[in-house]
Amino acid sequence: MRFKLLPPFSVAPLAMVALGALTATGCSNEGLTTKNSAQGALPKAEGGGAPSLEIGSDSVFYPNNLPSALKGRQAYTANCAGCHGTYLTAQERLDLSKEAGLPADQQVVRKGLEKEGRWPETKPLNGPDFNDRDWRFQRTPGQLFQLIAYGSMPDKLGIANTRWIQHPGPVLGADKKPVKDASGKVQYKPGLGWMDAIQIQRGGLEFVSGDSVPVWDSIYYVWSRSIAVKSVSNFADVWKIYGENCSVCHGDIAKGNGPLSKQLNPMPFNFQNRKALAETTDAFLFWRISEGGQFRNIPKPIQDTMSSQALGLYVHQWSAMPSWRGLLTEEQRWMLVDGVRSKTYEHE
Repeated sequence: MRFKLLPPFSVAPLAMVALGALTATGCSNEGLTTKNSAQGALPKAEGGGAPSLEIGSDSVFYPNNLPSALKGRQAYTANCAGCHGTYLTAQERLDLSKEAGLPADQQVVRKGLEKEGRWPETKPLNGPDFNDRDWRFQRTPGQLFQLIAYGSMPDKLGIANTRWIQHPGPVLGADKKPVKDASGKVQYKPGLGWMDAIQIQRGGLEFVSGDSVPVWDSIYYVWSRSIAVKSVSNFADVWKIYGENCSVCHGDIAKGNGPLSKQLNPMPFNFQNRKALAETTDAFLFWRISEGGQFRNIPKPIQDTMSSQALGLYVHQWSAMPSWRGLLTEEQRWMLVDGVRSKTYEHE
């Protein structure tokens, strides 16, 4: 289980939320900053955190606008579903069940899914089950971008000389189109990227050569499956928990500008910072929410999931956030991770 990675936490007093500033000690570690050094080390942005950048390390190109899980569904179905299977949301399953007793020509939802190529539902032949959020526990969206766009990614960001994971991509001919064998099947080879071969639906299938946006759309589509499959109200449920516990500091739209934000130093994090969230693992987000802002060090299994650059930019050790481990259940804290993630892309 993913939670076994985490050591016992000491629960910080809830009264710490009311503090406008905390007294820093000499505690430091790689990727950690004290309150004083954080003020100079962290780039400034509205609502706290680092500004969104278009180009990051390792040729990861970040989108200027919100990636779209809805558009990603089309790109995923056209390019990925043959190996990774198709996925239905909880709402789609409910709508299908409501139509089950109708004549075939009146089953509108089923017809729509058939037209999209998502019905009958297919099971994954390779790779993880995207309905289960365990698969993304120790991965960043930036890592997945490297894997899909360029064909390989580092297994662990915080470990030097880590192994590299390869993903098959289509072999392209001189015309930049996928090579097919005698039977008409596309040829794939491990380590080849999809950046120049991904197809999107615009009436018919079209190739989008060198465009990173469909790659990001596809990544956030699969990232959101474990949220969309839970229940028809799951997005609303995660934001209800967020509103009751986090919005007073982080703001109603998670931009880091809640009613108490200007009284806090450093300011609450801006979860709409897409680059920061693209370089952050769910392992770290869950640990950080659980531990709060008064920790001594980050456990090595958590550090190993993130680069030292990301830890240095997006982690400040001294903050007024309490430890939520003793206040919210494990599932509620995971719902908060899903909630803040959902602000970095347009979901269905």
